[in-house]
Amino acid sequence: MDSWTKKVCPVSGMLVVLAFFVTGCQNQPPSVPIVSGPQRGRPNDTLTFSAISVDKEGDSVAYWFKWNNETSVEWSKWLPSGVEYFRPVTFADTGSYFLLVKAKDKKGESGWSDTNLVRIGYYPPLAPLRPSGPDTIFIGDTVAFVSSALHPLNKLVSLQFDWEDTLSEWSGFVPPGTLVVKRHAYFVSRIYQVRCRARDEAGFVSEWSLPETVWVISSKFNAKK
Repeated sequence: MDSWTKKVCPVSGMLVVLAFFVTGCQNQPPSVPIVSGPQRGRPNDTLTFSAISVDKEGDSVAYWFKWNNETSVEWSKWLPSGVEYFRPVTFADTGSYFLLVKAKDKKGESGWSDTNLVRIGYYPPLAPLRPSGPDTIFIGDTVAFVSSALHPLNKLVSLQFDWEDTLSEWSGFVPPGTLVVKRHAYFVSRIYQVRCRARDEAGFVSEWSLPETVWVISSKFNAKK
């Protein structure tokens, strides 16, 4: 028994080494791509998405994009492993689009990426913050109010104030979230409500903000009463 074992063990060891060598030489597909890009857009906007995959053997990698039930007409060009691929996309219609991407080397394909959701619609700026300013002023004094507005697509915004007796000129376009100051003088004693709205460079206009109240009084004597 010992003699038989001594004869077989070297052969068995060689088979194990050979099996390990063959397994180690098998090609492994690229990693599942990591996909990045905007989550919102408007019809006919050019949106840019990126994908990146790594191949363990260092082989070149190509990418295949799939939107809902539609797929690319061809694979992307070959890129070095780990180099980000950028793909511009334009959507003609509003709706929700689901992006999947896979990668391949010259011997195999990866699995599909996580699903990336993109919503296409006509996005106006968000309603600005309630304007901020003094609650009491005298007739003829110039009052300053400030507000800001965000944009779901991070577009530049312009603000307009409604003083209740007139509308201000639109401000210049500023990055979303930037504070905008406008000034106005009142010449009739009463309580006014000041509101604000925003627009972007494409002409989309937000809803009006919540109003802020300012009391215009005729004299210091009235203010003490």
